[in-house]
Amino acid sequence: MPDLTDKAAQAYSSAYQSAIDMVVSRYPALARLPSNEAAALLSDIDFEALFRGGYGMDAALEKLSVSFATQVIVVPPPPVTPSAETLATVLKFEVETASKQISQTAAEIKKIMMQSVLGHQSEAEFAAALNTGTLRPDQINSYVNQNLRSFHRTVESQMAEANPQELYIWDGPLDDRTSDECAQMIAEGALTYDEWTANYSAYLNSGTHYGCRHTLQAFVQAVQLENTKKAREAEGVDY
Repeated sequence: MPDLTDKAAQAYSSAYQSAIDMVVSRYPALARLPSNEAAALLSDIDFEALFRGGYGMDAALEKLSVSFATQVIVVPPPPVTPSAETLATVLKFEVETASKQISQTAAEIKKIMMQSVLGHQSEAEFAAALNTGTLRPDQINSYVNQNLRSFHRTVESQMAEANPQELYIWDGPLDDRTSDECAQMIAEGALTYDEWTANYSAYLNSGTHYGCRHTLQAFVQAVQLENTKKAREAEGVDY
């Protein structure tokens, strides 16, 4: 799942970068107008609708929602699964959160564009102003990645709560970026959900830190996913 999460976050941030490129490409025409005319024109533009529709962010959100949804498909299925209503509620919350982030981003971009026009800034200066703080594509990638992983941990915890006697592992990469806490949890191997909650309850939903790449995973699912990945790679198929 971490590999798929990385790909989904990268696809979304790439769509965002394309939207930003379109915004920047239209700035010179606006900047050539007298400041008062440019400001009046920009004020009348429904920039959120433009950002979502014309610049493709709603289409990117739709693809992202599919990435969220695929994380509730568990193979093989556990003996007991949480209600569809519970999973749908969590999924709806995550998609709505991402949609609100688009609204906030569009408002911030319009504000920066207005300031740039009134400040007689060049296209390069405007582009630089967009590449700051939470508007940077890498920050968008991080935000989406974190939300996807948080959602995955929530789903897995819901599954585990319904099947507390099944065995679970703390799944994810073990490399130079792995925190000490995650390395320790990986080393625990397969434990029941009751054993995990007795020792690591604070980490099961939120991860060990912001940007945590690990999640609780049913042992049998982890084995099957790894075997599938190896088989696909042997066939030369990206997985």
